[in-house]
Amino acid sequence: MSATAIAVRRPFLGSYRKTAVLVGVLFLSATATFAIGSGLVTSYFSGEGGQTSTLSTGVLLEAISAIAVAVIGVAMWPIFRQYSERLGGGYAALRIGEALMIISAGVYMLATKNDFAHYDAFIYVFTASAGLIFSYLLYVSGLIPRFLAVLGLIAYTSLAIGIPVSLIGDVKLDAGLGLIFVAAGAVFELVVPLLLIFKGFSFPKGEPREDAGTSLAPEKPVGVAV
Repeated sequence: MSATAIAVRRPFLGSYRKTAVLVGVLFLSATATFAIGSGLVTSYFSGEGGQTSTLSTGVLLEAISAIAVAVIGVAMWPIFRQYSERLGGGYAALRIGEALMIISAGVYMLATKNDFAHYDAFIYVFTASAGLIFSYLLYVSGLIPRFLAVLGLIAYTSLAIGIPVSLIGDVKLDAGLGLIFVAAGAVFELVVPLLLIFKGFSFPKGEPREDAGTSLAPEKPVGVAV
């Protein structure tokens, strides 16, 4: 391969390697902080942990999760826009919307000391929608092994089905039969972040093109072998 091609590729791969690590860490952080925070909030309103500090800590952890979620959307935008500007922008917008929903619910609960009924289900509407776009773009781009992208599509479709079930029936998505709807997502949001942290993205079809068109197939890499 020519020296010119190597010089062009290195900055690209280096910058997106850092993005992969960042996104992986943020995914794990968002999942952990929301799970713990949600547990504390539930504990407060169930009467098991009546201290105001329990609610405050839970809301704070959820707010940290919200920030992580929003940053994931922004961080993935430069990569996703190379494959679909519309879907990449939609993913970022949904992630930011998810973050705002989390923070808004937390502010309401802190200010009123009242439970926000089914607030997690409303948050999951953003999670499922963004997750489907995320998995689809990962599938068509080949940025991760496609079987994992398919797992993501299954996981977020299952979550989307579980949302109305939890709202209509007496089913919680974090316990009992409700776990069926989130099990695949739990695996996906553990395996993929670890993959990104330790391996990064793969670009089997070459680098994404420089312009921000809407084609899902990136152009051939810059530079040719001589």
